[in-house]
Amino acid sequence: MNSLRRLASRGVRKGQALIVVIAAIPAILGSLTLVVDVGNAYFNKLEMQTASDSAVLAGGLYLPSAPSQAISFARQIANANGLTNSDITSILVTPDDKEVIIAASRSLPCYLCAVLGESEAHAQVASGTPASSGRGLNTTATSGIVPIRAAAGVVPIGVDYRTSLNYGQQIVLKQGQVGAGNWGPLALGASGADPYRTNVENGYSGVVTDGDMVSTETGDVVGPTSQAFSYRLSAGTTNFPSGTFATHDLNDPRVMLIPLVDFSNINGNSQVPVKGFAMMWVVSEDQQGNITCYFIQQSIPQGIPDTSNSATNSGATTPLLLQ
Repeated sequence: MNSLRRLASRGVRKGQALIVVIAAIPAILGSLTLVVDVGNAYFNKLEMQTASDSAVLAGGLYLPSAPSQAISFARQIANANGLTNSDITSILVTPDDKEVIIAASRSLPCYLCAVLGESEAHAQVASGTPASSGRGLNTTATSGIVPIRAAAGVVPIGVDYRTSLNYGQQIVLKQGQVGAGNWGPLALGASGADPYRTNVENGYSGVVTDGDMVSTETGDVVGPTSQAFSYRLSAGTTNFPSGTFATHDLNDPRVMLIPLVDFSNINGNSQVPVKGFAMMWVVSEDQQGNITCYFIQQSIPQGIPDTSNSATNSGATTPLLLQ
């Protein structure tokens, strides 16, 4: 009799355990949903946002002068980072040509979240709080161009910051004496003809910041100037034959960043304050040290943004992620 009672008791306990297991199945499946479906949604959301951010920053390099190239390049970078054309809802440039905006959406099927009443991952699933609206994973990103306060790659020929500059305007660099013993060249990093010529050809490797005091390069340095700009012009026309001041590759060596400085008080070897930056497109050099350029507006990669708006804004900008 006792044996029968013990067997009956065990059967009751097993039945109770089975009921508990059955009751726990939804919770177990819900946990699996969090691990599998929400994790998958989160990964996709992160990939989409990263690709969107990269796309608008890349596209912003072509603003404000080439909005169509900005859109095309943004799409190219978005594709390279995992956003397909079917994911991309829209890419547009604002009417003032200062911002690039991308919107993306991706449908992502659920594997286990049907137990929670969902058949498709969406924004709420990605955050772990399923809801019945907002289907699909959605991302947006916006970049805007702002003036720079610092950058590397500066070409060491100064232009007085009070010079009036308008897009497409021609200007002659190093066109005459700007002060006793000075014709515009700057000594960045080191003085002398060789460092100056190298800095003109390749851009100064150090960072120049708005407010820096930089040394002037005394003497007319006609020969090094002519040689260095001949090098830039030859490299540009050889490698980017279709480039113009209005439409060109970002890496065309005919594009250059120059410092705007205050030349009002120099005499011989002096230091002048940097007041801002400008972008130029080299047209020609006349072997007498006169460099004809177009003033252009363009963003540069890895420029340090001037969020305080203290630098003179003369066309040199960099894209900044706004949202």
